[in-house]
Amino acid sequence: MSPIGHLTISYVSSRTFFRNLSLTALLVGGVLPDIDFLFLFFKWFNQAHRVVSHNLLFILTASLFAAAVSDKGQKKAAGLSLLAGGMLHLMIDSVMDINPTNGIGIALFWPFSDKFFSPFNILNPSLNLAGWSNPMGMVRTLIPGLLYEIPFYIIAAILFFRQKRTCP
Repeated sequence: MSPIGHLTISYVSSRTFFRNLSLTALLVGGVLPDIDFLFLFFKWFNQAHRVVSHNLLFILTASLFAAAVSDKGQKKAAGLSLLAGGMLHLMIDSVMDINPTNGIGIALFWPFSDKFFSPFNILNPSLNLAGWSNPMGMVRTLIPGLLYEIPFYIIAAILFFRQKRTCP
């Protein structure tokens, strides 16, 4: 799923399921595992993607850090919000993977286990045999996954425009 798709799902979740959590921290948690895209053009990226930052240890550590650096009254909300956003990201990526070159799903228990977790996969990974070793080729194979995002874009827009606004 694209970073915009992860942001959209985090936003929809914050307005429907996680109303008492911090929207900002939930959105950050929703995209944080994709921080590994900073290394997209390094040769080792394909082996590290959905491993180093797509696991429980990374999300728990980031959540604890968010709680530690938050204002005194917001520590619990910040930590739980980032945790919720990060877990949403991991769940989505575990079932939507088009890159078969390093395993299908996510390395949920890394660094304790290198096994990838995917309860099922809704995308066809055979469309992309080159993986992220060919970034431009990979971008072309992302279109089927983007089609799953469109309904969330629509729902997010509806929720955004229907929310009550207060004038300053």
